[in-house]
Amino acid sequence: MSKPAERRTDWAEDDDDVETSTALPAKTITKNPDGTETHVSYRVREDGRRVKTTQIIRKSVHKQRVNPRIAERRHWSKFGLSAKDPAGPQSDTTSVGENIELNLKVGFKGGDAGEKGEVEKEMQDLQDKQKAALATARVKCRICSGEHFTARCPFKGTMAPEGEMNAPDATGATAAAVAGDEGAAGAGKSGKYLPPSMRAGASGGGERMMGKHERDDLATLRVTNVSEYAEEDELRDLFGRSGRVTRVFLAKDRETGRAKGFAFVSFADRNDAAKACAKMDGFGYNNLILRVEFAKKTT
Repeated sequence: MSKPAERRTDWAEDDDDVETSTALPAKTITKNPDGTETHVSYRVREDGRRVKTTQIIRKSVHKQRVNPRIAERRHWSKFGLSAKDPAGPQSDTTSVGENIELNLKVGFKGGDAGEKGEVEKEMQDLQDKQKAALATARVKCRICSGEHFTARCPFKGTMAPEGEMNAPDATGATAAAVAGDEGAAGAGKSGKYLPPSMRAGASGGGERMMGKHERDDLATLRVTNVSEYAEEDELRDLFGRSGRVTRVFLAKDRETGRAKGFAFVSFADRNDAAKACAKMDGFGYNNLILRVEFAKKTT
């Protein structure tokens, strides 16, 4: 009896058998009685060997109160390449970090709560004192004693500050006292030296150190409403068009170095000073209108 001929398999069936033999089992998830889950998965290494991975996972739920808008945003429908992803962040597209809340308060470096409270109380007391002082403070002008700033005084260019014009002459008082003590005998009676101006019969005023080179107040102009950015050289060139200028004094602030708003310009001839006064009074300089007048002679 002849044997039945063996059935030859098709080459396509052989390929199917090979693919079936190399296929990996599906991932399985098993729930355990203690609440954990066992995840079993398979993979193929680079050398072609199969590897079985078993993981035991315990899930825990953490409840946290967040802003309602944040909770609502988590349920929005996704779009683009993540349109088919489930709700919530995905580990492959989203990195979730820890939320750190930073609350800064006054005196947070002071230590414990007691020290912070004392610092806040001291600051509040200081603010209350400053407010009380400002509430009772009044502005007083040094020129006319009015309730306005000295810089805005209407008599700024015509009056001197109070106490300067009528101040007692210390030199005269000292001379009178010494003359009364020494009598009419003059210097050297009691062994003390007296300057000539303080001796009996003297006029009471000594010679000034400048002597014949003393500045002539009759040829000096007082310039007001000067810009704070003005310079002495600029004023010298400006007033030098009317005559020879011998001296320019521009008052400046020591801290800022800017002009205070007034200056004195001295001429060699009074006629040149008069020409400059008539020409420069009302002249525009650095967006301001200059006021020029003859300086009052000091007493």
